[in-house]
Amino acid sequence: MSYSCPVSCSNSGRRDYRAAAGFMARILLPLGLVATLASGCSQAMPDRAERMTRGYIFYCDGAGGGGLFSNWAGGVRNGLLNAGYEGAGEMFPWETGFGVFADQTATVEYKKQKGRQLAQKIVEYQSEHPGAPVHLMGLSAGTAVVAYALEALPPQTMIQNVIMLSGSLSSTHDLTEALRHVSGRMYIFTSQRDEVLLVAVPVAGTADRTSAAAGTIGVNGARLPAGASGETRSQYRKISVIPWNPQFARYGHFGGHTDSVKTPFVQQFVAPLVAAAPARTSVARVSGDEQQVENPDYRRWARFEPGAWVIFDGYLQDGRRKTPARVRATLVRKSPDRLMIQREAEGDRGEEDVLTKTFYVTRLIDPQSHPLTHPGARRTNLGEKEIRIRDRTLHCKAEKVEVDGEFDIWGANIRAGVSVSPEIPGGIAQLNLATTLNGRNVRIVGQAVEFGIESR
Repeated sequence: MSYSCPVSCSNSGRRDYRAAAGFMARILLPLGLVATLASGCSQAMPDRAERMTRGYIFYCDGAGGGGLFSNWAGGVRNGLLNAGYEGAGEMFPWETGFGVFADQTATVEYKKQKGRQLAQKIVEYQSEHPGAPVHLMGLSAGTAVVAYALEALPPQTMIQNVIMLSGSLSSTHDLTEALRHVSGRMYIFTSQRDEVLLVAVPVAGTADRTSAAAGTIGVNGARLPAGASGETRSQYRKISVIPWNPQFARYGHFGGHTDSVKTPFVQQFVAPLVAAAPARTSVARVSGDEQQVENPDYRRWARFEPGAWVIFDGYLQDGRRKTPARVRATLVRKSPDRLMIQREAEGDRGEEDVLTKTFYVTRLIDPQSHPLTHPGARRTNLGEKEIRIRDRTLHCKAEKVEVDGEFDIWGANIRAGVSVSPEIPGGIAQLNLATTLNGRNVRIVGQAVEFGIESR
């Protein structure tokens, strides 16, 4: 077994390596130990034989995990059970046993070998339980093993959904072959606040041993390969990127590297991707007791049933450049306290058009997290406006919204004109939004051109 060195062998390289190692160890190891001791994650369920017939989840832990005294499987296991997951599962041990950096920097061939072993276990399970759904889940470097396992599956072998959490797999890794074995979706949770992926991984290298210059899937999502074929573009439409948003903090996910496997977050936002049953137990929110208000986005969508959709046509203007955009938003899931909405582009103009974004919308939010509920928002009623959509004329309420400050989803220093109608899923009939994104002033202009309340 051999390991590739992530940096040069100079003295400064060794110092950088040791500094990054210490940084990751301080963040990762104590949390892993706590999760293991608190969860009893190695205990077998008393009804495991029956659960085996209902479905199976294979989970690959992160670098430095997967062991008796250091792993993050406890939060995953407890979150799934609290959410009513009725199947079984296991943590697949792929790690070297020599710690965080040995695992992260283990060679591609080593991880592919582990991926082939995992693929064999999937085949064996499906042969014993034909028709039972199989899901794959990976944390951090475990996302590379998940990808390699998918690539190693026999041609006709399919699994249902894949969930990538805080992935240190490179964003440029070609997922075409892996996605051929996914019948549902590959959900990639991302965070721009993940210090391990932003600070340590650029020193150590990605889990698939490439340069971190292009980023990781846990920060940047997946990037469409250059010159992608039609088949690759089609496969990449199975990917749903779920970006971090402030609503996650109420359940322990503050954007950090292992926040995505905390029990409350898994129960509320990860488990619904694999568990059909609603949560059976309540969850204690862990971020404080700030005053909550009703989310206007929830209110506009919640009047409709899953399957309702709306198509917007417009453009994004960045300086003098205008980029056309045609986007479909669909209500996928609905519960009394949260919605899941998927946004996907119509057409094939570029990389962003291929990738679907999935957004969770909670019923209650911190008022400072939304432009319409922020205490400093200035809202001016502009009266009624008629908007023609296909063969219908809608009487919409128009208003101007101005609010300073930063909003994780909307940008900063918002200036917007918006027209709303209760007849449209999501409510927004027309939008003219000026905002600051990544330090650049941009304008987003669009209008609803088609909508429906039936599944497509």
